[in-house]
Amino acid sequence: MPFAGITITPEVARDYPDARVGWLLADVRVEREHPYVEELKGRLARDLASLGVTDENLALHPDIARWRAVYSDMGVKPSKFRSSPEALARRVLKGKGMWSVSSVVDCYDCTSVSTLLSLGAHDAEKIDGVMTLRRCRAGEKFFPLGAGDEVIEADPRNIAYADDTKICCWLWNHRDSRLASVTEGTREAVFIVDSAFVPHATPIERGLDILWERIAKIGGTPKSRGIAGGG
Repeated sequence: MPFAGITITPEVARDYPDARVGWLLADVRVEREHPYVEELKGRLARDLASLGVTDENLALHPDIARWRAVYSDMGVKPSKFRSSPEALARRVLKGKGMWSVSSVVDCYDCTSVSTLLSLGAHDAEKIDGVMTLRRCRAGEKFFPLGAGDEVIEADPRNIAYADDTKICCWLWNHRDSRLASVTEGTREAVFIVDSAFVPHATPIERGLDILWERIAKIGGTPKSRGIAGGG
């Protein structure tokens, strides 16, 4: 069925009244790498420097510090389970460079670092029904990407993106599911640009604009977009 947007449950909206989820639907061409994305990777250290972010002060940045508070609320240690923007930025700041997954995944990861926004993507054909940002259910299982046959039992304090049949991304933005991930066979993807609070570095709308432009530059065709939440 066609992608029908993203919703936020009343419970999550109550606990995080400033939470907003921007989404972008696009036809994509997934390649091993793309020259434009490699160029983006080479600029990441400078992008972080322009935001005044260093390895020493990353955890104190308003956006990273607030994500850490959200993760504590979800019942996990934020020093062990990092938000996606912190994990990616920390890797760049330590000189490890960006992971090389694919042109599409690397593109939105680079955008996350340069904006300090949380970004992700799922194969639209693997989404069953409506995608919702909600609390996990007791006993609910999560199948993490890149972890072989590992299965995680979610805690009801955890917040996740889920469709009608599965968790698609666990701990808000920490880790994607192997059941809905973007792969070389993906032809249509749903991208997410979100925050649990009013972002300090980059507004959600600007993040969507940047992502729209970048997806087009790597051979994709953005088709529609929207924002859920925020009152």
